[in-house]
Amino acid sequence: MNPKLTRRRFIKGVIASGVAVSSTALWYSAQGQSRPAGAVERMIRISVNGQTRTVDVAPNETLASTLRYKLGLTGTKLGCNRGECGACTVLVDDVPNYACSILTHSVKGQRIETVEGLESPSGELHPVQQAFVEELSPQCGYCTPGQVMS
Repeated sequence: MNPKLTRRRFIKGVIASGVAVSSTALWYSAQGQSRPAGAVERMIRISVNGQTRTVDVAPNETLASTLRYKLGLTGTKLGCNRGECGACTVLVDDVPNYACSILTHSVKGQRIETVEGLESPSGELHPVQQAFVEELSPQCGYCTPGQVMS
């Protein structure tokens, strides 16, 4: 253990590294560059349930996280968060995908449909949703949206 490393020095180092990162971004913007070469755009536009939405997305953010925590579409559930259970299933260009296994940046320009988008404007349920209700198929209901989307 380094006796010269104290909690106070550690915290000062963390703050200094944050300042260094912030000043680097300012330097790039002063040079007329919006972001460094190879950097990922943060503010993106995605089409969800027929609406184009602008959202701030981290480079490593999954579609499931964006839908739930940034867009408030909580029908997409996070179960295993590694593409095994299917609770997070959404349609991307009419193909079922696990939203926990897709980066949000990879779906720019594609149509995303969640369970919230299945209901008609008049409030009529999608035939699959209606069948689930009529047959009393959900048990606890947690993974039902993923099953309906599949």
